[in-house]
Amino acid sequence: MSYSSEDETDISESELEEYVDRCYEQLKDGTQKVKLSDDVYRCPYCPGKKKIVYPFKDIFQHATDVGKGSQNRDIKHKGKHLSLVRYIKNDLDKEDLSSKLTGLALEVSQGSDVNELFVWPWMGILANVDVENIGRLKNDLTKRGIDLVRVRQLYSGGYAVVEFKKDWSGFHRALMFEKEFEVDNHGKKDYYAASRLADGLYGWFARGDDYYSKGVLGEYLQKNGDLKTIGELETEEKRKTRLLIADLSNTIEQLRMRLDKLESNYREPPTVIHVGSQKDETN
Repeated sequence: MSYSSEDETDISESELEEYVDRCYEQLKDGTQKVKLSDDVYRCPYCPGKKKIVYPFKDIFQHATDVGKGSQNRDIKHKGKHLSLVRYIKNDLDKEDLSSKLTGLALEVSQGSDVNELFVWPWMGILANVDVENIGRLKNDLTKRGIDLVRVRQLYSGGYAVVEFKKDWSGFHRALMFEKEFEVDNHGKKDYYAASRLADGLYGWFARGDDYYSKGVLGEYLQKNGDLKTIGELETEEKRKTRLLIADLSNTIEQLRMRLDKLESNYREPPTVIHVGSQKDETN
């Protein structure tokens, strides 16, 4: 892979967003190739590494970690990986992405505790929220690459709740949201362990202990969500799919019967009334 002289020129933090846009366009037009096959992806920005080929879950994790890691001092390297995150989210085949995100969600859950309770619809928790900045909070999170539906501020306690899509892609986004804050040492453990909170937001994926917590946070989660395990949701999804297929089959059968009836009426010959001819009488 070749690099232009531009790669030798440093950029400032203020130029990062524009640089991400340029790299993103290169990914879109195929200048940088990511997908090698249905199961194998590569990072075009890490030549020389022993592991440059990844399955889907790893390429997305790799791009997210490098793009969001606070320890990354190379701004251009960070920008390239942020563009890769955007490309994976926006431009890979949607059906392919959805199925792989589903597999990743289940794998992550099974890797920890299959009975772990999550708040559903999927929600993330923001703590140490500055009330004066709540109006632009969603904008700021979106710029950081967090794919969300909406942000709701709680009336006290310095909390806000981030809502994600209800499907498996939303589950994955919520996990990435949590990872984003953990790598910056602003995750759930950091929030509760700190004797004095650092500046900035803390965030994590809402779980059972948050749901049952006392105060405004627990009240909001209990009022607006339920607790589900991944196994329960998978079973429910399969049940809904079976019902949908049965309903569609029934509808198709009814339409087929109506069509048969219409065709039968169309093909049935009309009733012919024979009028006998009268012979002329001869005298």
